[in-house]
Amino acid sequence: MTSRPTPLGPSAGRPVSAGTTVRFALLVILILAASGLMLLDVAYWWVSTANSSVCSLASGIDPDRHSDLGMLVQGTTQAHAYTACMQRYAPPPLWWIPLSWLAVVCAAAGVLFFWLPVWKARRGRVVPLAVVDGDGNVGKVLEEVAAVAGLTRLPRLVVDPAAASVGALVFGRNGRPVVCLHGGLLARRHRDPKGFRAVLLHEFAHVRNGDVTLTYATVALWRVFLVLVAPPYLTGLAMYLVGVAGASSPPLAQTSRSVLQVVVLVVLVYLARADVLRSREVHADRTAVRWGADPGGWHVAASPGTGGAAARVLGSFAALWRTHPRWDVRRGALADAAPVYGVPGLPLFLTGASAVLIGSQLSMAIGAYQHGSNGLLAPHLAGLVAAGLVTGVSGTVLWRAVVHAVLTGRRPPSGPRAGLWLGAGMAAGSLIAGQGTIAQFFPSRNALLVAFLLGGPAFAWWTAQCAELWAKTWRGRTLRPVLAVGLAAGGLALWQWFAWWYGNGAALGTGWWYDTAGIKQMLAQTYPGPAADHRTMLAGISVVYPFILILNSLPFVAIGTGSLGIVSLAAWAARRPPAVRPWTRDAMGDIEGAAEPPVEEPPRLRRVLLPGLLGGLAAWAVVPAVLAGPWAGLSRAPTWNTQLAWLLVLAWLWLTLVILAVASSVVAALAARRYRLLAALIAAQTTVLVGMAGPVVLLIFDGCVGPLSVSSASCDLRPSRVLLQWGDLHQIVGFTMMTATVASVIVAAAVSVMDRMRAAHRAADGAGTGPQPARRPGVRRLFPAAACLLALAVLSGEAVYRLAHIPRSGSQLAGSTARAMQSQFRRMSPQPASAPVTPRTKSRQVQAWGHVGGYALLDRFTADQDRIIAIVQTAAAHKEPLTALVQVRPICESIGQTATDAALYFDVPDPQGNNQWQAFMLNAAQSTLDCRTALGHLTAGRMKEAHDAFRTSFGKIYAAQRYDKAVDARIAELKRAGEGNP
Repeated sequence: MTSRPTPLGPSAGRPVSAGTTVRFALLVILILAASGLMLLDVAYWWVSTANSSVCSLASGIDPDRHSDLGMLVQGTTQAHAYTACMQRYAPPPLWWIPLSWLAVVCAAAGVLFFWLPVWKARRGRVVPLAVVDGDGNVGKVLEEVAAVAGLTRLPRLVVDPAAASVGALVFGRNGRPVVCLHGGLLARRHRDPKGFRAVLLHEFAHVRNGDVTLTYATVALWRVFLVLVAPPYLTGLAMYLVGVAGASSPPLAQTSRSVLQVVVLVVLVYLARADVLRSREVHADRTAVRWGADPGGWHVAASPGTGGAAARVLGSFAALWRTHPRWDVRRGALADAAPVYGVPGLPLFLTGASAVLIGSQLSMAIGAYQHGSNGLLAPHLAGLVAAGLVTGVSGTVLWRAVVHAVLTGRRPPSGPRAGLWLGAGMAAGSLIAGQGTIAQFFPSRNALLVAFLLGGPAFAWWTAQCAELWAKTWRGRTLRPVLAVGLAAGGLALWQWFAWWYGNGAALGTGWWYDTAGIKQMLAQTYPGPAADHRTMLAGISVVYPFILILNSLPFVAIGTGSLGIVSLAAWAARRPPAVRPWTRDAMGDIEGAAEPPVEEPPRLRRVLLPGLLGGLAAWAVVPAVLAGPWAGLSRAPTWNTQLAWLLVLAWLWLTLVILAVASSVVAALAARRYRLLAALIAAQTTVLVGMAGPVVLLIFDGCVGPLSVSSASCDLRPSRVLLQWGDLHQIVGFTMMTATVASVIVAAAVSVMDRMRAAHRAADGAGTGPQPARRPGVRRLFPAAACLLALAVLSGEAVYRLAHIPRSGSQLAGSTARAMQSQFRRMSPQPASAPVTPRTKSRQVQAWGHVGGYALLDRFTADQDRIIAIVQTAAAHKEPLTALVQVRPICESIGQTATDAALYFDVPDPQGNNQWQAFMLNAAQSTLDCRTALGHLTAGRMKEAHDAFRTSFGKIYAAQRYDKAVDARIAELKRAGEGNP
């Protein structure tokens, strides 16, 4: 009696998951994101009455000639007015409208998913197996094959007698699968029993691997997308292009990009769908062969290759659109598992493009509904989704490739080459999404997209080295825990990267940057002091300060970058693995040629950690010198943390830590032959964290050592003092960690390139590459473990502190947040040269300015002026005493409120008219101040002073009235000039 092969589970032999479930998740998110975007656009076109063009015109934007930078500056320097205008005249559709439609799409996909098996198994098409298997022989074979596959319950078996093919089909869902045997397959059973058995094993592999639900959920989502989402969108798009677009003449780049985005998303959805289905077929083949299937049972004969390299490239491109892999690919996957575990370039490109597109659309969709908030929700949520997609797909691919190389003795992938594909996809997705552009096809700073070509390789390089290090040191039963931790660390860093891009980075593509003169003015107001004595240092601070402002909006930037070093250093805390690692046992049956890798120690801990500790201690020695600088006397002031001295201390502290971090990363990179990036990263971040502890210790013991006293003359050990100074000290923690991390990546790359060029023939260093016979003492494991926990606690506390101090959204903060942003941008934004505006456009701008609120403000003032005139005339006619004018108090305050609202409103989009508008606001505001003075004198009984103040106040009101009429006349003049002009 022959023994049956031992059934294997769906993940047996796979130290890392196949990745198809993550790809399916990407597909689902792609479909939902594309559907949500298209449905939101449809809601805008069919339901909403939004008209954002009127707000753009009122802000002074020329839709025909304005540059992206000019449009950005006009919007941000008038942020309060623009936000209020968009809330009133361009509100998004009610939030439940697109969500309800999206819920209908999901419900329809669910109904179709359950209905498809019923349709496929309908009467008249298939019959139960018992109807055609009178003697029961086929059923016995199926029971035997199911036992080999490890199925505890035989699926429902039906036959399609009309199907002449020699195949089979599985449909339904994982809990209730249905196997449909084609009539040609039953006829093949007698003449080719091995082929019959191979086909059955392949289909049962789909059942055992849990492919059925994912496959038909994919089919259901795709069909519902084509039926319920695409037609309404195409109809609405046609109506928009013919109707609204023709009337408002939006920029061609915006119109064409909106169409291109949807086309690209649909293509990505289809490619992701095909990739999921192809991947399931390959893994089902491999599972069936492990169970003893004959590969020739379902594979067709190889066809002779034709054509040259161009034909092969075209064939590979065409294969991307197929839902089943080519036969030569399936045969190759059985002969050599390396391609299955490889790092394909094009899927990584598509993953990067998909993630950026989804993130950008999500950011814009959320941004439309977050008026009045602090503005952090949209970029952070969009960045989280984009980072999750990139990490889940590309990170899993890299881990699988590294693990396969470790088990087969091959050279693991380095990561940067795969990262270039990923970064190129992110750059392409950003370009298609219009990130960094507004009304242009390409950003003004195209070179900014190179940042993706650097960030992608850096992420992939770290992921590959982290995977290799943990695969060679881990001793657990499965790699899933360290895989999850590694992906979480990389994803957290990427999250901050994407949040920066969606929040501030994309704006740099327009050519925008802070004006250094404005920054110096802001620093002088925030940190008063003898600035003339430190001009050189302040000039450097004004260059760096914008980066700090940007990073301060990212509460997790310190823990995000620090997690990369923490997860890397944690490998040194792991126990020495045994000769046979538990996690490798099952992998032997799946990967051809797999063998237990030799036990390897990571590079010696002192080569990695010692440079960072020495660098941090060196920073401790520098801190007293910083405090003893020329600003030392100022530090004795009670509020010295708001003075220029504290700003200079922070600047010198950051500069010191960065220089020492670079030096320590160079030493660590030169000492390490393997895991050079991890060594440089750990050394740099250790320098920063240890060096940053110096000021904290000095603050705790402030006053105990005379020359090192900061703000206290007596020794009073109060740890709470740290919290008092941390309000400013924490501002450079994230910036310093980020700077040191980026510098360590650059150092590791430079050292690696120079090392390959100088000594390509040199043998690898024995330390860290060969087996170490001696077991590491426990104290050596406890030290890196304690360092990891301490760093994690410090950086997590810094993130909690930042979260606690982020301005919350709310009615009382809605206006102040916009006013603060508007004030900041007015002081620090550049002023691009304005292009000449045609009379017709100028007429549209001033009309929009008046329509969305300008006329209302002028009318408010006129009404208040008329009320005051009526009161004064009545008092004069009845010869009432001066005290009768006390009733003008609420009217004076109303005029002052009008002046305040006018200051937050748009500037008049005309230089002459805006000068008159500024004069109107100034006189109206001054009239209120004089009126308050007069009322104060009136209350105190000083009648003469009250009379003079009232006269001055009323004179300012009359002056404001003249400028009110001048603004109105100027608008009328510009409107007449625009009539009949092109």
